[in-house]
Amino acid sequence: MSKSYKFRDGMKAAIPVSLGYISIGAAFGIVAIAQGYSLWQVACLSILLYAGSGQFIMIAMMAVHAPISIITLTIFLVNFRMFLQSLTATQIFPHQSLKFGIAMGTLMTDESFGLMVLEHATGTPITTAWMQGVNVMSYLTWIVSTLFGAAVGNLIPSPEKFGIDYALVAMFIGLLVLTLDSMVKTEPLRIVLTVLVSSAVIYGVAGIVTSSYVAVLIATIIGALIGAVMSTPK
Repeated sequence: MSKSYKFRDGMKAAIPVSLGYISIGAAFGIVAIAQGYSLWQVACLSILLYAGSGQFIMIAMMAVHAPISIITLTIFLVNFRMFLQSLTATQIFPHQSLKFGIAMGTLMTDESFGLMVLEHATGTPITTAWMQGVNVMSYLTWIVSTLFGAAVGNLIPSPEKFGIDYALVAMFIGLLVLTLDSMVKTEPLRIVLTVLVSSAVIYGVAGIVTSSYVAVLIATIIGALIGAVMSTPK
């Protein structure tokens, strides 16, 4: 009889994922403190929002006083993929209860989803308890890491002297460079250039008739649609 993987097995399996969260979570904590957030606010963001990219986006948009409606919609669109990932989980765990399904979907991340799919593909006898262990381990690591980063940031009396106040801008520049590098490796150059130019033009035109926040949102959505249509096999 094959072994059924349980909660503690899931926590052990999530250790590599958790190690990756430590540096990113600490960076978020430091950046958030540099933007004027308090320790308890960082804790609330990590506990209640729990979305790495979403949290960075939120403090970036809050820093420029973007409307709450635009922030909410942006984070929703950025994390919409989680709906699709949760639907995949229902195919792997078709007999889970409603409360387990809600808990699993709420705490699922890109990394825990990837781990789930990989283990399922290799025939590992994973269970809902195993998946909850993966999610809980990742969740707790993220919270602790962001709080650690925030605590370290609090020890720096004048973060602007060390350029930490620029860390948010630098991080988004880094994400842009990494994204472009990934796109160039996986997509034809003409598609990458078309998406970039189209997004820039749409942003410029939309910025004339609406606010910069809405213009960014419109350019992002249309740019993504253009890329998706061009990448679809004929």
